Amino acid sequence: MDTHDATILALARTTRQLAGDAARATGLSRVAVSRRIKRLADTGYLQRHGSGTRQTYSPGTNGFWTLSIACTEKSPDEFALWEAHLHPMTGGLQPNVMNMAQIVFTELVNNVRDHAKARTLAMGAHIHSGRLQIAVMDDGVGIFRNIAQAQDLFDDRLAVLELAKGKYTTAASGHSGMGIFVSSRLADGFCVYSRGITYAPRTPRGVDLSFGWIDWRPYTQGTIVLVDIALDSTRTAQSIYERYLTPDEVGGEAFHTTEVPVKLAELSSQLVSRSQGKWVVARATQFQTVILDFAGVEFAGQAFLDEVFRVFATAHPQVRLVPVNLAPQVERNLRTFAPGALAA
Repeated sequence: MDTHDATILALARTTRQLAGDAARATGLSRVAVSRRIKRLADTGYLQRHGSGTRQTYSPGTNGFWTLSIACTEKSPDEFALWEAHLHPMTGGLQPNVMNMAQIVFTELVNNVRDHAKARTLAMGAHIHSGRLQIAVMDDGVGIFRNIAQAQDLFDDRLAVLELAKGKYTTAASGHSGMGIFVSSRLADGFCVYSRGITYAPRTPRGVDLSFGWIDWRPYTQGTIVLVDIALDSTRTAQSIYERYLTPDEVGGEAFHTTEVPVKLAELSSQLVSRSQGKWVVARATQFQTVILDFAGVEFAGQAFLDEVFRVFATAHPQVRLVPVNLAPQVERNLRTFAPGALAA
């Protein structure tokens, strides 16, 4: 699949003279275009109508789109891109799936425009095998490098921890810091890759985030975001909003609950230091409830646990800390060094 295929599929929505119009739009020969049309029809991306030389085509059950544009003040904004390209492609999907796709796509594209300092924005979408996949990529500074520089972090990997918490933005006047957090919860599979660092909070079994249908390699030094949504998903954007946001508040104040993947604070070692504890609860006072997810953590030492569950908890009793997914050794140490934490 390539940009020529994407052009053919887009034209199939508007023309009955697909081969001729596609040859003119792509610059390919009529024979080359006809071969592509046949392949796309055979694989479900186009639907044939009629027979012989009178065949016409319309979009099939599968879909593919890709586009690369320069990032300038005159480039189309996220809603214009959605309306022109993604809405026609997703219009036949379940309303909740299309709604989640719109939220995720427009949020990710807006992030590139406002934060990435990129020259190029590349996007793609693929409907196949019961899944909708969306890729948004750029050649900018890199999301983790950008956060690390803004926060003066000694290691870019700590930026993943800040991103995962939500409510962090390098442009507070125009953003609430909810975008990536909410987008990752709307998706079945979600991955952010930048400069050798991966944040993949959503990688359930059966979800393939290799995205072999699009070439993401030119953007590895910028930011690559890959999103996977099941076409039969029953999840709704409203259910995600109600879980983490308060309806009678606005902006960042509405964002009341976060989930912190504690393992991200390990870096190359185990959770044994007070400084690691401070990283985990940094900005926790911005929330009412902080779910501390210990998935993948095999050991947590006394200093770390004391810093989080006694020092921070005592200083900020208004913040509810909820540890989950505790390995047996972590739970034993928590009962030993901070017994009150498990009763929260």
